[in-house]
Amino acid sequence: MHTRHLLPLLLLSGSSVFASTQSTVAFSLDNDGIYGVDQDYTNGLFLNYTSAQITPPSWLSMLSLSDAEHSSIDKWQLTLAHKIWTPSDIEIDAPSANDRPYAGYFHGELNYLSLTTERVQKFNLTLGMTGKHSLADKAQKLVHGITGSDDPNGWDYQIESKVAGSLGYLNHQNLKRGQMTLNSEWEVSNVSEINAGNFRSDVATGVMFRWGTDLDHNMGAANISNEHPFQAGMIGNSKHAWFVFSGIEARYRFNDMTIEGHRPAIENNPAISDPTVYDVDLEHLQASAVLGVAWYNQHFGASFTTTIKTADYKQATTDIYGTGGLSLFAFF
Repeated sequence: MHTRHLLPLLLLSGSSVFASTQSTVAFSLDNDGIYGVDQDYTNGLFLNYTSAQITPPSWLSMLSLSDAEHSSIDKWQLTLAHKIWTPSDIEIDAPSANDRPYAGYFHGELNYLSLTTERVQKFNLTLGMTGKHSLADKAQKLVHGITGSDDPNGWDYQIESKVAGSLGYLNHQNLKRGQMTLNSEWEVSNVSEINAGNFRSDVATGVMFRWGTDLDHNMGAANISNEHPFQAGMIGNSKHAWFVFSGIEARYRFNDMTIEGHRPAIENNPAISDPTVYDVDLEHLQASAVLGVAWYNQHFGASFTTTIKTADYKQATTDIYGTGGLSLFAFF
């Protein structure tokens, strides 16, 4: 073959490799304001950096999906995150009986990602602080002061300050993929996850449907969760695509510090004759659903999601809670 015939192939090959090895920076926001409420999981902020493709050292090879017959795109991922939960009435300064406690979680994540066209997986280590050291009270009061929203007056009764963390594993497996019109395709996949730690422990599984383009190279970017449901760092060897997605998930949650954490201001208050009145009980069986859309080119992209979930605790007076999510990301 002549050199002039090889050149286009080399250029295409080089573009493909470059696309798969780019680093990713993403900013994501969750908020329930889209539903006109301020309760339960009310806000989440995420700053995310995902490395370029790496060659895993031998001691990490067990975490990679690469084997003698298949190759994977492996990456490191770092996330700095802040989450806030509040009761349904944030204006009262006394604790609310039978309502979710105020809680905040300021934490970091270290993730190992391994991506193929048929399966992706994530190994997760999360570590952070709850209580006053999460700075959730200051953050919410600042934002509400700027936006003119209701003042959150009950943060004195938030859950205690404590080091909290977990280990996790997520597996996203393609079940079926086929062609559709407009040069698009459809996909049905299974998303399963397990987490263990003093912050939360749970097992979950669900089904996701997607319709769009280049689905074999961006599987795993969308997740079935009301917290951080889109992670651009899990986009693999893809330069541009769009897709819509929806999914539903069931989980069994064993423990949850944002529900079951101690509240010293209640327990040590002599004016409260029966502190147990303010305890709430974890709802172990839970479910979540997500609907979203994503678009990106070789430089940047965005996603928008809306999520709903069942109550996390048995005393909840509302059956369904919702949030909206926005993610903006860039490749470099």
